[in-house]
This record gives sequence, structure tokens and C-alpha cells, in this order.
Amino acid sequence: MPVASTGAALRRIGLGGITGNRTALFIALGLMVLLLLVPMVLPGYQTLFRTTLVFVALAYGWNIIGGYTGYVSFGNMVFFGLGTYCAALLSARGVDNLFADVALAVIVNAAFAAIIGFPVLRLKGHYFGIATLGTALAVTDIVGNLDVFGGTGGLALKQVDEAHFSIYYYAAWLVAAGAIAITFLVARSKLGYAFVAIRENEDAAAVLGISATKYKIIAWAISAAIAGAAGAVYARGNGFVDPSIAFAEDFNVYPIVMTILGGTGTVAGPFVGALILSAVNETLGHTFLKLHSLFFGAVIVLVVLLLPRGLVWLIGLRGGMRTWLKSLEQYKA
Repeated sequence: MPVASTGAALRRIGLGGITGNRTALFIALGLMVLLLLVPMVLPGYQTLFRTTLVFVALAYGWNIIGGYTGYVSFGNMVFFGLGTYCAALLSARGVDNLFADVALAVIVNAAFAAIIGFPVLRLKGHYFGIATLGTALAVTDIVGNLDVFGGTGGLALKQVDEAHFSIYYYAAWLVAAGAIAITFLVARSKLGYAFVAIRENEDAAAVLGISATKYKIIAWAISAAIAGAAGAVYARGNGFVDPSIAFAEDFNVYPIVMTILGGTGTVAGPFVGALILSAVNETLGHTFLKLHSLFFGAVIVLVVLLLPRGLVWLIGLRGGMRTWLKSLEQYKA
């Protein structure tokens, strides 16, 4: 069966509505518009919201490979880290252009994901997860030991003057908005149907004429490109990059939890999850300074236990608490 006809076939077997709850999507888009006003209304919170937007982009990047395609990556921070170093290396050579930073990060990360995707994406389940984590750790060590990347000492990036500092906020907003738009277009295309078919059953997808290897590599390349773009704008706004910043575990774990909280395999889910989890993290950081990690870890556990399908699914749930409790039964051992 040709790939062009997979959309109709997938709708017949119940995989048609893969964009998620429309109400949640409209809410997310409305909040994105409001976030444009932050530099004007809340200038003192630009850094906080810029970081949140970076996490939004990272969550969407992970959602493509982990949510839609069903390949849970534990090493997407490698793409974010490489994106930060793309911007840092350009800055070290006198190129101070955000568009160039993002373009280089997108190209480098998409190419890197495609290259390592050939061997790594042949693995499945926890073997794939371990391989992605191992790749991230290996790249972190390589970058930290090469003088061209500044070694463990890192690299400083040239920034604009304070009067124009909001440019980094708007750059992060554009990357996040681009990630949302890409996910929306993918979800409504035959590409998205192919990803979901692979997630549901790779063998059945092959019967529908879908080349699993080809589409998995495409999914990971898109995921890597989004993460790389987020890394590039983060580096410029931060003004400094070293391995501990570029490959921090926060950029690996948080996007996964944010996507699960909002709803994997949906368009609005990663945004909803990123916004809520960022707010929770910030609140706990101020309220429980010494026990922040403990409480935040508890929040993550509760999310996984009580909302395995995410808030976007809960928003459109019919049947109330009984349906919700019944849905938890399938996740019990």
C-alpha cells in the first residue's frame, strides 16, 4: 500500500485524531500570544520565561520521537548541547547572528541524528533508550576534552547591549512557536500518520507500505533540529557555554516529564506540560530551597502515576473520575 493512502487506512483502524484536544490547543495558542507581551509587561521575568520557552521547544522536539514515533530517547540533551556549541563557535569566530546560529544548529543536529540514527534506531525499547543516553554521555566527554570547544573551561558568547536584550527572548519565542507549528503540520500530514503507525505496530506499518527505518530517521532528525535550535538561542541569551551547562540533566529529564504531563503524541501537550512544570519548579525553588529536588521529584512521580496520558487527554475526558480511574488500570503491573 503506498504511503499516500496510509492516512485513510489509519483512520479506519482508529488512529485518525492525532492532533489531540482542540480546546487545549486553542488555550496553548492563546497563552503563546500572551507570552509575546512579557518583555513589555514583565521585563524582570524575561530570563525565567525565556528558559520556559526553551523547555517548550525541547519538549516538542522530544514529542516527535518519543510521543508520535514511540521511541523514548534519553539522550536528546546531546542535540541541545551541540546547538549551544554551534552558537558559541560562531561567536568565537566573530559571527554574531542569531539566524546563523539557529541555521547551523539545525543543519548540524539533523545531520548528526541521521548519521547515528542508522545504527541506533535499529534498537527498540530500553535498548534504544540506553543507546541514546550512552551517545549523549560520550559526546559530553568528547566536547569537554577538545580545546576547540573550550574544554571544561567553556566558551563565552558576545551579546547585544542591555537595551536590545529582549531579542533573545523573542528568538526563544520564535523557536517555541516554530516547534508548535512543525508539530501541528506533522500531526496533520501523512508523515505524522506514518510516525504513529510505527509507534503502534512497526510490523503492521510495514504492511501499509511504511519504511520504518526511513521514517524513524526523519522523526529523530526533526526532533534533533528543534532541540538544536533551542540550544542555539539559549546559548546566546546565557552568554556562556560549558559542558555542565550545555549537557545538563535538566535539559534531558524535564522535557520528557513535561511532555508526559501535558500528553504525549498531541500538539498542545508539551506546551501545557512545560508551562505547568516550569511554574511548579519555580515555586518549589522559592518555597522549599533546601528540599526543592525532593519535592520536585515527588511531583514527577505523581505525574507518571496519576496522569500517564496527560492533561490534554484529561481535559477532553468524558465520564468523570470513574473513567479516569479505570484508565489507570491498564498501567498496573
